[in-house]
Amino acid sequence: MKLDILAVLGASLFSHALAASPSTAGLQSTECVSSSDSSDNLFSVKSEVKYSKLFSIDYHDTYKIVNNLSTNNTYALYQCGSTKPDIKNIDAFIPIPVSSAAAWSTSAAMFLEALGVQDRVKNLGTAPSIVSACLQELLEDVIKPFDEGNSTSTDEQEQSSAVVFSMPGGEDTNTTNTVVSTEYLEPSALGRSEWIKFFAVFFNAEERANTAFDSIESNYDCFTKKAGEEYDDLRPVVAWTSYAGPTEYNNNTAYWQISFADYKYDLVRDAGARMLNTTGAQATMFSTAAAFLDALEEVDIVIDESFVSYSYDELLKNYGVKDPSKSTYSWVTASRVFRPDRLQSTAGGLDWFEAPVAFADALLQDVIGVAHPKFVKDGYQPIWFRNLADNEPVVVVTASNCTDMYAQRKDPAESCSSLTFQEANPDDEDYEGVDENKTEDLIYDISKSEVINENDSDTSDGAFFGVNALQTTVAAALIALCAAM
Repeated sequence: MKLDILAVLGASLFSHALAASPSTAGLQSTECVSSSDSSDNLFSVKSEVKYSKLFSIDYHDTYKIVNNLSTNNTYALYQCGSTKPDIKNIDAFIPIPVSSAAAWSTSAAMFLEALGVQDRVKNLGTAPSIVSACLQELLEDVIKPFDEGNSTSTDEQEQSSAVVFSMPGGEDTNTTNTVVSTEYLEPSALGRSEWIKFFAVFFNAEERANTAFDSIESNYDCFTKKAGEEYDDLRPVVAWTSYAGPTEYNNNTAYWQISFADYKYDLVRDAGARMLNTTGAQATMFSTAAAFLDALEEVDIVIDESFVSYSYDELLKNYGVKDPSKSTYSWVTASRVFRPDRLQSTAGGLDWFEAPVAFADALLQDVIGVAHPKFVKDGYQPIWFRNLADNEPVVVVTASNCTDMYAQRKDPAESCSSLTFQEANPDDEDYEGVDENKTEDLIYDISKSEVINENDSDTSDGAFFGVNALQTTVAAALIALCAAM
């Protein structure tokens, strides 16, 4: 079941600051320099990396060095008009501020909108998957989708932009303007959102990035503090799960997975809940539904991230729950099964891979809303999660929901400091089956289970992002990863 976004959320969720045309506020060194002043310190506003582990920025008088630490790529960005820096081991030299850009991933596209520089975007990849209403509107007349079925045409499109933001494996060897971003691999939610600073340096938009991120950080910290205060003694156990049916990519063998990705762990703990955990691995895969269900025995909330969407009855069948009426699992009896697929494009692209990456505070607010439904406000409807057990509908976002296609994307989170939080009530039906006075993670001993393997990295997000984000030349390989979720 799908509903138009206006009928459910209203236009306010996707509202933007009013602007008749692209704004230059918050941009520095917007003009090219001449040789006479090219030795000056041109970047008075700098961005400091606080949480992200996978990129760094170093400032010099007329250029910046940007490192992607996860891929060992280094980029030299020099102010247009200044002398190109004479340095070695650089993957790309890019004059800034860039006047045009392209992006292959939906998360990169979201960061460009969060910076308010979408007026410079010429091409976007996997366009049907994009959920942002205003990017959809721009794709109708202004931004051109990459011609993904024609490599020659795609090369020409990439070469027409000053910078192309790609992902590992998607770099075009025919161009010298490709920059790899890996925001989705960051181990923390705030670290992912801090990648707005990575994208900002290409546009000399550090002031915008700093302002946006400082607000996200402050709001996130406020939510964490208040959730901890209210729910220290009433913490439901959350499990991030997925099922992959037999396909050619997994030797026709089904898998069941529980994810322990670092950023999910942080979100659950910061939301005033407990995480189902096994060992230090990022994910554990099970070979049988029985072993998988055994691990979920004391879980209160299930967040299903399976690649293929299905109904609640289908989920129970896939999970091996034969008769839910006789089930003793708290997440079944209390109907606490969620999926992060509430906001979608018409083609089925998930906003889960766009806005939550850029807005960690809104993501934490949503996880709190799942763990403690009345915490934000009575009747709170999460932005990205829907209760599959309650048959909550998918919400379709279209270009008609955009109010200003050139405005800087607003953070969809509530202002934490302005909210009045409700006290926890262990007798509330929201906490049916939840153990009181337990604050530590629920540790499951995998030694007694039929475990296929344990992964040092969680493949579920990488696979999801890949399907939503990379050009079709590498999509098949990434779909294969979904089988290992």
